[in-house]
Amino acid sequence: MRGKFIVFEGGEGSGKSVLMERLHAVLPDAVFTRYPGGSPIGEKIRELVLSQEAQGIDTATELLLFLAARAQLIADVIEPALSAGKTVVCDRFELSTMVYQVYGRQKPEYRDFLFTMSKTINKGCVPDATIFLDVSPEIGLARAHSRPEEPNRFDNEELAFHERVREGYRKHIVEYPRFFIIDADKPLEEVWRNIEETIQSVVSTKSMI
Repeated sequence: MRGKFIVFEGGEGSGKSVLMERLHAVLPDAVFTRYPGGSPIGEKIRELVLSQEAQGIDTATELLLFLAARAQLIADVIEPALSAGKTVVCDRFELSTMVYQVYGRQKPEYRDFLFTMSKTINKGCVPDATIFLDVSPEIGLARAHSRPEEPNRFDNEELAFHERVREGYRKHIVEYPRFFIIDADKPLEEVWRNIEETIQSVVSTKSMI
């Protein structure tokens, strides 16, 4: 039996990483991964695209690097795990590419190309549940800049960029077969309770591990 695929989406500072870390106790047998990243090649791409060294990178180059990272993640991690009947929980997936590289970068002309490429590289890996942590850009960026680590290249984008990203999320999240929108402006513990309820509702429909 093919495994289940759960994806967390959200803007900078939405709390995805912290909440997914807590999920390890709820789904101890699941495979947790992230995009970009999750594989040796993917992590190298992640390091590059998030670094300040990539400041000023051509948007087409940025888009192609993200697509390459996703193709490798699917080939190395997601597809094998799903085929083995395991649940996969991923921090970002294809929707992030749409909202950051098309909406954030204001490149609507890339939309059709992105749709075509996603169909080619995704190998049928469509999320069974997409959880969108909807955070106000002002709140999310304040959180991102309060982290102990240095802000990445996307953390340092102007507010308008993040507002466009949020607009893209809100427009396209409804295209996914099963999606959940959670108010991530709220305190972490309240958001976590909502995540637990959401995961239980997904799990209760069918065994996910």
